[in-house]
Amino acid sequence: MLTFFRTLLAEMRTLPLAVWVLTGGQFINRFGSFVFPFMALYLQDRGLALAEIAWVLGAISLGGTIAPFAGGYLADAIGRRNTIVISLVGSAVSVLAMFYSPGLGSLLVWAVVHGGLTYMFGPAANALLTDLVPAANRVVAFAVFRLALNAGFAAGPAVAGILFTLSPALIFWGDAATTLIFAGLAGTLLPTGLKTVKGRVSSPKVVWNSWREAARDAGQNRPFLQLLGAKLLMAVAFVQIFNVLALDATTRGLSLVDYGLLMGCNGLIIVLVELPLVHAIKRFPPRLVAGLGFAVIGLGCAAFAGAETMAGFLAAMALFTLGEMVALPVSAAYGAHLAPAEFRGRYFGFFSIMWGLSALVGSAGVWIYGQIGVHWWWITGAFGLAAGALMAGRVDDRRLERGAGGAERAGELEPELP
Repeated sequence: MLTFFRTLLAEMRTLPLAVWVLTGGQFINRFGSFVFPFMALYLQDRGLALAEIAWVLGAISLGGTIAPFAGGYLADAIGRRNTIVISLVGSAVSVLAMFYSPGLGSLLVWAVVHGGLTYMFGPAANALLTDLVPAANRVVAFAVFRLALNAGFAAGPAVAGILFTLSPALIFWGDAATTLIFAGLAGTLLPTGLKTVKGRVSSPKVVWNSWREAARDAGQNRPFLQLLGAKLLMAVAFVQIFNVLALDATTRGLSLVDYGLLMGCNGLIIVLVELPLVHAIKRFPPRLVAGLGFAVIGLGCAAFAGAETMAGFLAAMALFTLGEMVALPVSAAYGAHLAPAEFRGRYFGFFSIMWGLSALVGSAGVWIYGQIGVHWWWITGAFGLAAGALMAGRVDDRRLERGAGGAERAGELEPELP
């Protein structure tokens, strides 16, 4: 056991400084992500009906579905760092604009803008991690990145619950401030990353051709298409934890503080368990490991249907979190391996599009929950199980055997330093 942890620590020490900058900034930003877990409750307090809440959440998701086209392209065209800074600054400004929107119409407009700017971050950050870290260390690198994300999330919702009780304005201003701190760190300390788009990057023709080339390559990459479809199914279930759980848990007797602690429990488990867990399982076939994790996420969602007490909700959250720890870092590293270096930002853009689509579909879960209640959790669980079944299917993986997936090609281009 001691040797196991020494090996893990030695691998972590090989990670470059930029990974730790991303990690530290993500911790600050995630700790301050006060708004999203309480968005449905905030909108309810503003007097919006469940259907209107679903519209607002859907607007955020619509922006998130469109944004990866810009984020994935910009990550390859102007560099990962510049795209990250644009995303963070824009996200901070737009979250405040949502709070100060006087009516539903302006709220919907700013929700689309906020979702778009926020979802631009993912393709650039994931592409930068892939640029900097060799294939053998990527599972641990993505786990470290998620460790920071979830360490912040372990404490953030509990603090947000207190702030929300004092004044809803505090969660919006706190969210914006921490996001701007991360933007400052990213702008001064991160490398630019690869730039692989040739020509005048603002030209519509260049943009169109770059996406067409990436889509043509992705269409011939069967393992990538399999992972893309499975991620979409899994993510429909995953986002219900943020869309529906707040309404369901408080309806069934949990206080706002209890709900904040429940969400914080997810992050706490990940902080304590995920790194050793992924270090232990990374030697197994990533496709099957990811599929198992997707299925367990589905089982965790289904378990919320039977939760009646805080203990029941905690048990369901623990099962959901186990699936998340198994699936997400392994599937991210597997996706990085499948992405050719010249299309890396756009490949991660495709993944982010799946998350945006899932959130768009999942936002309807608020309305569906209003119609069928806790039975909605059984349906979301089925999405996770379907994702696991899809990953279990055999595909033509000759691209992996030829090393076409970026892991072996990452050394062809060196990331540009600040």
